[in-house]
Amino acid sequence: GADLFRITTAEPYPEDLDELYRIGQSELDANARPELEELVENMADYDTVFLGYPIWGGTCPMAVFSFVEQHDFSGKTVIPFCTHGGSGFASSVGDLQDALPDGVVLQDGFSVSGTSASDSQGEVEAWIDHLEME
Repeated sequence: GADLFRITTAEPYPEDLDELYRIGQSELDANARPELEELVENMADYDTVFLGYPIWGGTCPMAVFSFVEQHDFSGKTVIPFCTHGGSGFASSVGDLQDALPDGVVLQDGFSVSGTSASDSQGEVEAWIDHLEME
């Protein structure tokens, strides 16, 4: 029942995983902020934002930082969830909190190995139920 918004870059990422890794690492090394295709027009309407992303190079993709830096997250709660290759959240939660000093990034997010993501519906539902109890 939630509104969904997909963070997409103005220049699409390649589907080839080796090329995608190379570009992601290059963006990370340059601390780049890729241009986004669009922004959320009514961000002020939301108090809580679930923010999902894959772990790239130990943190969020640079496009996620483009997104959070181009929206006002003052007073908002950000609930992170991610896929990863074995690192869990790595440094992404702390990096997001640093990027959002006027928001609150929930430390109790959800992370799942990319190879297990398609079989994790039960875990996701249990995590959501846990959040609703808080």
